Amino acid sequence: MKRKIPVPLIGACLGIALISLFSACEENTNNPSITQDAAESIAGNLAYSTGGMIDQLVDLSSFATSDGMDKLEQKYPRDYFVFTKTYDIDTEEWSIHIERERGTAGLIPYAFVSRDYTLKFLNSTGQAQQYYITGADTARTIQFNIVQGQGRHVTRRLSQQLNEVNANWTLTNAHQNIITINGDYYRAAVDTIRTFFRVRTSDHYLEFNLTDLIMPRGSGPGIVNAISGQITGHFHADITFTSGTSYSEHTIDRYFDIQIGGGQADIDIGNATFRANILSGELIE
Repeated sequence: MKRKIPVPLIGACLGIALISLFSACEENTNNPSITQDAAESIAGNLAYSTGGMIDQLVDLSSFATSDGMDKLEQKYPRDYFVFTKTYDIDTEEWSIHIERERGTAGLIPYAFVSRDYTLKFLNSTGQAQQYYITGADTARTIQFNIVQGQGRHVTRRLSQQLNEVNANWTLTNAHQNIITINGDYYRAAVDTIRTFFRVRTSDHYLEFNLTDLIMPRGSGPGIVNAISGQITGHFHADITFTSGTSYSEHTIDRYFDIQIGGGQADIDIGNATFRANILSGELIE
């Protein structure tokens, strides 16, 4: 004779099983989808068109030219662009404000970028000078800081609201065709990634550490493909998953390594490697 299992016992067993399942999911921060979300956030924070770190690298590269500050606006004639600058004779540095828009609000892709920079030119003896070329001296070093920034961007899969950004960079070989950049970059933002099944929200911050990153002097997206070098860093995120009425949370910390070259970035994170387009900020699948 078959024994019937009491309904309350079945419910209790199912409840324990579901609790165990969700607990396992909560603890499993090595889930491939979570790692991919982290890589996607890193790619968006890095890229040129999204207003990521490379966007500011291209600005810095443009400043290492004789007309970089005076003619930067003319180099982006089709875009909304605001550029103001003032020179402080006491600190011997420039304060620069930039606003730019790429694309049309409400369409994809789109980015709005606002940044405040400080910039100081140093000659061959390490003395400050007002311009990239001052008299007979061409700057050899540029000290560059991102003081603060605002912005948002949207790609096919991801939308981001920027909360905070700052950086401290030193550009050397400023008088050569190929320049070298070292320093740190910090960014905090909230990403929303939508798929057919669920919405994933990543409230995160990350740090990029640049070591001898090289690129040509100049301006515009054309030089993005010529940037090369290694970036290391750290990514922290509180990620929430929403699907219908279900909801879960994950907190992750990852150290990552990025190799840049040929317009692409290989992002090593969480025992996986993802390739991203550093112009668009999207992963290459």
